[in-house]
Amino acid sequence: MALSRPLHRIASHRVLVVGGGIAGMQAALNLAAGGLSVTLVEEGPALGGIMAQLDKTFPTNDCAMCILSPRMLEIARHPLIEILTLTRVTDLAGEAGDFYAVLSRRPRYVEVDKCSGCGECTRVCPVRLPDPFNLGLSFTKAIHVPFPQAVPQAAYIAPEACRVFWGKPCEACLKVCPAGAINLAQTPEHVVRRVGAVILAAGTRPAPVNGFPGAEHADVVTGLQFERLLSATGPHGGKLLRPSDRTEPRSIAFIQCVGSRDPRSGAAYCSAVCCMAALKEALVAKELSGAGADTALFYMDLRAHGKGYEEYLERAREEGVRLIRSRVTRVTPQAGGGVLVLYTDDRGRPCTQGFDLAVLSTGLRPAASLPEWARRLGVKPEVHGFVSASSQNPVLTTKAGILVCGAVREPMDIPETVVAASAAAQAAAQLLALSPRTRAPRPELPPPQATESALRLGVFLCHCGTNIAATVNLEKLASAVRQLPGVVLVEDHLFLCSVDASRHLQEAIRQHALNRVVVAACTPRTHETVFQEVLTAAGLNPGFLSFANIREQCAWVHQGDPAGALRAAERIVAMAVGRARYLKPIVVHRIPVIPQALVVGGGVAGLSAALSLADLGFPTYILEREPHLGGLARKLRFTLEGHDPRLLLDHLETAALGHAKVKVLTETELLKTEGGVGRFTSLIRRRTPAGYEDRELQHGVLLLATGGREFSPQGRLLYGEDPRVLTQLELEEKIHLRDPCLEKARRLVMIQCVGSREPEHPYCSRLCCSEAVKNALQLKSRYPLVDITVLYRDIRTFGFREDFYREAKEKGVKFIPFEPDRPPRVEAPRRRPLRVHLWDHLLNQEVDLAADLVVLSAGLEPAPGSDQLARLLGVPRTTGGFFQEVHLKLRPVETAVDGVFICGVAHYPKSLSETVAQAQAAAAQAAAILFQEELTTGELFAILDNRKCRRCLTCVGLCPYRAVRLTARGLPEIQTVVCRGCGICAAACPAAAITMSRFTDDELLAQIRAALQ
Repeated sequence: MALSRPLHRIASHRVLVVGGGIAGMQAALNLAAGGLSVTLVEEGPALGGIMAQLDKTFPTNDCAMCILSPRMLEIARHPLIEILTLTRVTDLAGEAGDFYAVLSRRPRYVEVDKCSGCGECTRVCPVRLPDPFNLGLSFTKAIHVPFPQAVPQAAYIAPEACRVFWGKPCEACLKVCPAGAINLAQTPEHVVRRVGAVILAAGTRPAPVNGFPGAEHADVVTGLQFERLLSATGPHGGKLLRPSDRTEPRSIAFIQCVGSRDPRSGAAYCSAVCCMAALKEALVAKELSGAGADTALFYMDLRAHGKGYEEYLERAREEGVRLIRSRVTRVTPQAGGGVLVLYTDDRGRPCTQGFDLAVLSTGLRPAASLPEWARRLGVKPEVHGFVSASSQNPVLTTKAGILVCGAVREPMDIPETVVAASAAAQAAAQLLALSPRTRAPRPELPPPQATESALRLGVFLCHCGTNIAATVNLEKLASAVRQLPGVVLVEDHLFLCSVDASRHLQEAIRQHALNRVVVAACTPRTHETVFQEVLTAAGLNPGFLSFANIREQCAWVHQGDPAGALRAAERIVAMAVGRARYLKPIVVHRIPVIPQALVVGGGVAGLSAALSLADLGFPTYILEREPHLGGLARKLRFTLEGHDPRLLLDHLETAALGHAKVKVLTETELLKTEGGVGRFTSLIRRRTPAGYEDRELQHGVLLLATGGREFSPQGRLLYGEDPRVLTQLELEEKIHLRDPCLEKARRLVMIQCVGSREPEHPYCSRLCCSEAVKNALQLKSRYPLVDITVLYRDIRTFGFREDFYREAKEKGVKFIPFEPDRPPRVEAPRRRPLRVHLWDHLLNQEVDLAADLVVLSAGLEPAPGSDQLARLLGVPRTTGGFFQEVHLKLRPVETAVDGVFICGVAHYPKSLSETVAQAQAAAAQAAAILFQEELTTGELFAILDNRKCRRCLTCVGLCPYRAVRLTARGLPEIQTVVCRGCGICAAACPAAAITMSRFTDDELLAQIRAALQ
């Protein structure tokens, strides 16, 4: 079964989520948004998982904690989410819809509801121990808050270190705790939760390095330890110092595949994230190092297979990261400090290089507690020890009602983890579709305060770890800001978005009677909503928040000029302060939601998304421009695992055509869409035997699942000129049909990266290497004597795909690398086999291969018409033409247009199982909107003054969202629900008849005056 189906016997609409990392948090938020109660269980003392320990994330180099912290705050505040830390599942009984989960909670010895995270207990505690959050690179105390942004924001006591539990006198913490939060009498407890479904999101752990020669040296660290060395909350406050002598390393080696791609280490698979993590760390190290550290990355294959990753790889190359194809054998101490890296280069020669520091890019292993959990929960592990999942739907386990997501199933990056978490939440929601739901109460906005009262303005400066503080002198900035008129309070915080800082901000607003707040921090795109919620909780209308971006617009662009950065920051904050005086309260408008969905595209992604929504009870339309459903999947005959994809496709098609809530419209295109999130009106055109038929559809959300197509390499490498040159899809069809030409072929050459990783298609198509391996294995199983050679730049068989790559090599498939500046050439001598010429770097000479067939691994590109759809809906696209998400890491299915979502190959090339997962993830986000009876708007929109309007209709023609319409009397009217506040109409209106609800002339002129003073 590809998708979960609703259960008819449901005893509980609560879902148990096991694991509090990014996967567990995302799943919990999606479930709660759909009205399901959640118990979120985390074995450690705080949420966050491994992502909380990262410094930055690729390919955007966002501060990991900056983008994670708002999620943690949202979890902490959500009334439908119960958080149980220091808790593990000890037993699970029952069946899907009616499980009894027994949970064992270890004592924290601190009352979470009382603890304010003030740190007084840590200050007086006499016992030091290695800090687990910093992986032993620094020390903490026996009682401490796990990390500054921890949720819950409460200390905990490590009983193995506390003197009291060793029978020694102490209780220093008890004496100083101002809240009386410490309770040394706490004991372990067992609690029972009755739940309808369980989601396993237990995460992963770094592979052990004790088997790597030289790993014990002080100047050899793991990749995760290096992240902590880079971090502002790390052992050196964001200064990159090597552990042995605390000096700045001038040369750093990054050694790949430590504990991955090595059967002898117990991990034959690829861990999928290490190459990109090392590239990111190398770039960040260069940025942190004033002199620009020499960074070298030793690799076998550089696996930049994700969206935006190939471009990031090229950026690293351009910025001087040295990339050395090699196999490292060991690391040894170097006289005078540092290490010597011994390796074999790509020509088979033994080499050595000296470095100040070596970083081992360790692979990912199943969570240590996973075998026990799997046994107790009744799910099966796969061959590598991770949780076994369905090949059609990667969130379904071997036991009904238990779902899985994230790296507990297979090593994966953050975007794939977030997608899988949302997909698992959607699968659970479908199982419990017939159970009652609870709408979380909306926080009511405080009544509009009098705007003419005396200005009392608080300015809060954020260090953003070291992102801002390393460049901008915040102490001097605070002194300058205190001199500005109306400012009564100025504070700075390490992370203003942390739980304790948010709590303090609320208290400061009340204590100082602030009626305007300026936050000088990172980008309002990700954090403005966080601080608006803080103002609301403090009783201040969120319209009185003025945001100053001193990270992207200051610190990041003036890294080499601290004095200039300070001057710029002073002006930026002064502008925000000047604007604050003229801010008006937000008045909310409520918009009824149309609980219907429109899915554009009838392939695997579109069908999966539509069925996911329909099972929740939302009527869904599928628009497919072709006469038949199926899309690109219709051309596939095998999966890498050997399954028939037609079975999945037929199942989805039959289910969609037979579903009472799904309406399939083939030979239909989207012509126009008006309205906005919750209330779209779309004009569609359908081809019928009688001609074309136009009709309007009303819907609350729109999902783009338009798929893609194989790049046509016409005119390249003799494709289209010689019938013996094929693409992988064409070869797959011939294998399926047992074409006679394959029986005659004795020599076959595959050429990778045709239509990928080149200027016209700058991205990696993600699937081509796996497709080549798949077809090579299919050929070998049918024609064992055929000689197959694969010419490649990097073999990117990430994750468990590595098993098939290894199998292909074991069966005699040869793999020869080539460089992009010396690509293969194909010639066709008359009445003779094809000749493939390439430069063999190992032999250091050109080689000539005879081939009966040449197969081109052509990349994938967006489906025709994607550009028109993007313009029609206002959805941005990448340089490769795929639809662009809001945020690569944490919002991978949402677009810049509220209510419009993306999934499948329309987003980026991906496998069938990945497509199904992302379709469910998009459905989960869409369902969160459809579940609401009404949405609120009112923050930013255009206002038309009819007394000034000259009826020139300039606004009607310019509005990219068609928010300005003509009334029956021919007068322009702005639809507030549709308006997205871009301001184009206000800027263009010759009569100045249009203003914006925010960013008024008064606000802008105040900013200009402040900038020029």
